[in-house]
Amino acid sequence: MIYLTIDYEKTTSITNLRDIGGYPAEEGRLKSGIFFRSGELCSLSNKDTDLLEKGLHLKKIYDFRRPAEIESRPDVSLPNIAYENISIISSPGQANPSLKNMVITTNIEKYMFSVYSELVLSTSAQIGYHHFLRELLATPQPIIFHCFAGKDRTGFAAALLLKIAGVNTDDIYADYLKTNEARKAENAKILQQFSTRLSNEKLKALAVSLNVKAEYLQHAFKLIREKFGSFDNYLQDGLQLENGYVDKFRQLYIS
Repeated sequence: MIYLTIDYEKTTSITNLRDIGGYPAEEGRLKSGIFFRSGELCSLSNKDTDLLEKGLHLKKIYDFRRPAEIESRPDVSLPNIAYENISIISSPGQANPSLKNMVITTNIEKYMFSVYSELVLSTSAQIGYHHFLRELLATPQPIIFHCFAGKDRTGFAAALLLKIAGVNTDDIYADYLKTNEARKAENAKILQQFSTRLSNEKLKALAVSLNVKAEYLQHAFKLIREKFGSFDNYLQDGLQLENGYVDKFRQLYIS
């Protein structure tokens, strides 16, 4: 069966925006028009805000950034959409152009794998994803979740949702890797912005940090298996979600 996706790049300047619904799942299909992911929501035009409020009918924004990131580039306040900050990663980023004082490690690949280790194992990530996922059962409504680039904290959250929904592995990785195409133009702007401020070595490191690789997500799921034994155990023991969470999620969001 063929399902349609909307190319929001043609209607908005919001980077990396997409609906993760529509994918076939074990018991049907993940509903569309409910779960949206994106990059940061700052400096939005009237057209952008109209899309979020009137086009997507969003009821809540979940911002996964740290307070320091938000202070530098706060989301646009939308009176008809609730907003909540859930700081997923507590440690300062080493390659984050949203920060005023950017530090980039030259061993960026090692750093990126450490980010995904933190997404699985850190207390802040486990508490943050627990709260996020619990709210999806408590208050079913159209939402958007994002971080700075919409690729790591957001990408892992999207992968969790798709896996909980019973979407197959190929589609989970396909959605995850769409970020590289969706961010191509914005990444080029960022690299140009820092072209005279960073060495060639650090520019290359920054370029790596602005994209995702399947190996990063594979590393996260491998850690889940090693530390918790299974994905279901991770949901229960790592994220402290209630017994039967998956069944309840699918009852709400699979059609």
